[in-house]
Amino acid sequence: MKVAVTGASGLTGSLVVRKLQERGHTPLAVVRSQDKADELCASYANLDVALADVTGPDARASLETALGGADALIICTSAKPKLDFWSLPGVIFGKMMGNKDAKPRFSFPAGAAPRDVDYEGTRVQIAAAKAAGVSHVVLLSSMAGTLPEHFLNVSMDKIVLWKRRAEMELIASGLEYTVIHPGGLLPHYGQKEPAPGGQRALVVGVDDALMERDAAGRVIPREDVAALCVLALDTPEARGRSFDVVSSPPGEGAAFSGDMAALLSSLSGENCDYSKPANLEELLG
Repeated sequence: MKVAVTGASGLTGSLVVRKLQERGHTPLAVVRSQDKADELCASYANLDVALADVTGPDARASLETALGGADALIICTSAKPKLDFWSLPGVIFGKMMGNKDAKPRFSFPAGAAPRDVDYEGTRVQIAAAKAAGVSHVVLLSSMAGTLPEHFLNVSMDKIVLWKRRAEMELIASGLEYTVIHPGGLLPHYGQKEPAPGGQRALVVGVDDALMERDAAGRVIPREDVAALCVLALDTPEARGRSFDVVSSPPGEGAAFSGDMAALLSSLSGENCDYSKPANLEELLG
């Protein structure tokens, strides 16, 4: 199967490319620049690469061209926040004074905010996929889509709310879809400690119920997420599904076996409810 991967140069997207190759698929890595393409080609043998910027003026045309002949699309694009270092002293002081909710501030480059990338950029990918005859779209999103007050939404320009709005566009598109909402991705940006996949039990849920777990149970290795994105292509039970997923701490429970149908069976057919939050359009303005 020929599978296009957008955001293929990212920490998770590049793992998706690797997992596709391991399972015998033919990945097409879609990246924004020739530099990113060169980096990927240096890491993966015989890799097909296409250039397309999902926020660029010719995004639709370049994506349609790139997706020509692809059987499936895995969307791994996401806006990348930049930490406001000047906010850190206030966070440290707040923590010292007992304010557990003190959080740093983040910003996004012009034209690359969550609305630009996670909503408009995803919309154009969906439209291009439909025009190109792609049969299945796997959208990698995030938990916290039902929680407007969550740190990711409050401090990062409503990033997960914009992702959720894009998910609704995919579901309404008529394309076969799988939407995956992972918890916190391991390793985190800048973290050097590895978090290998295939070593933890995975737990699925809907509508952010898994947020009730303790912090160690609200995360998941990127490699496990990449594996799920690829397994969804070959798992009929993953089509038309939208779900959350986290991992248990190492050593707690049996490691994920690779049987995605069995993993999803615990949901008894339940999907995420897109009537939540009820005021999404109002929240997004």
